[in-house]
Amino acid sequence: MKTTLHNIVIEARELFREHGYDGASMQDLASRVGLKKASLYTRFPNKESLVPEVLALTLEETVQGLPDQNDDWQLTWQTLIGRIEKTFEERQRCVGLHLAYGVTSATPEARAAVCQFFTALREKMAQILRVGDISDPDTVAADTLAQLEGATLWITTSGDVMPLHRAAEKARQVGNPHLPLGKSM
Repeated sequence: MKTTLHNIVIEARELFREHGYDGASMQDLASRVGLKKASLYTRFPNKESLVPEVLALTLEETVQGLPDQNDDWQLTWQTLIGRIEKTFEERQRCVGLHLAYGVTSATPEARAAVCQFFTALREKMAQILRVGDISDPDTVAADTLAQLEGATLWITTSGDVMPLHRAAEKARQVGNPHLPLGKSM
């Protein structure tokens, strides 16, 4: 297998997701991608420099190819919520949230990347909601993201995915006047 920057970033994401920022090491990453540690350092000077790349890739994968929100904002919203739900269920956590708890003021580049990731995702969600003329789209987007992210706690600690599914179902109901909150579609 040829070791590309893309492959390194994907494997770094998995290490961060599995072990958090502190638990992931450049040696572990080098082993996963089949490089010597020194070769890895020629591509990325340190672990912190991987964080912006990992989160940029994650955001890109989350929002790329969404239906056009101007054609059908609800379909775009539901597709985005479905992607987030599927990722959390399959991976059992959000790499961004996992990193948020591991980066500190000692890792300013990583900390800024985490903030930028969540701000960009929240803004994309709010942008979709604005097209749907949803009242206070910034708050709805932030609350929805917080509920989805928070549901990963139950997956991680108990294996229970139902809080995630309930949070996603509640999010899918945004803007549907025919469906009272709390009722399934």
